[in-house]
Amino acid sequence: MKGSLFATSLLAVAATVAAAPIVHAAEPKYFFQIKEVTAGPEVDAGVKTQAADALKAELASRPEWASDIQASDPAALAAELTKRNLRGFEVKVRIESFKQEMKDPRPGGRLKQLAVNVKLVIIGATIPDAKMAFEGNGEAGVEAEVSEKRMAVDSERAEKAAIKSAVKQAVEEAVIKLGAKPTPAPTAKKPAKKKT
Repeated sequence: MKGSLFATSLLAVAATVAAAPIVHAAEPKYFFQIKEVTAGPEVDAGVKTQAADALKAELASRPEWASDIQASDPAALAAELTKRNLRGFEVKVRIESFKQEMKDPRPGGRLKQLAVNVKLVIIGATIPDAKMAFEGNGEAGVEAEVSEKRMAVDSERAEKAAIKSAVKQAVEEAVIKLGAKPTPAPTAKKPAKKKT
């Protein structure tokens, strides 16, 4: 009796698994290479690295983006992109502004508040012909309580959170622009001739 009950349970599980829809991961459409991060002299190298890391992680998390082509030269890369039917882009990050400000504790609180505000733009140019393809803007602000003892760690965490949020916003905008169909150019209508 137990054996037949066990077998029935196994059949029920097998039927459930078979009935589950098969979900295929989206095929990549785009390839990206992060070319550079630019910023004013007031932005330190650590912030630029965080921006590059955040962009790489954000794009890599999206199934439509690939970054796994290891090509020795531009011609080999172009050939591989054609072979895999991918549109390739060199992506730059431009940090427009990056500000940190220490504020007084919240009412009733004792820890100071660190406000981090970042504004950035990501720009994609086509591979191999380097034509401007898309632009995405992102802006984010984070306020976090920081302690004197953990100032460096807390500051870095707030920086990363603000940069990650701004990058995500910029990528969302860029992806929308990439997927948008170009609008047809308006055609000029000739004025109708007046009959005399």
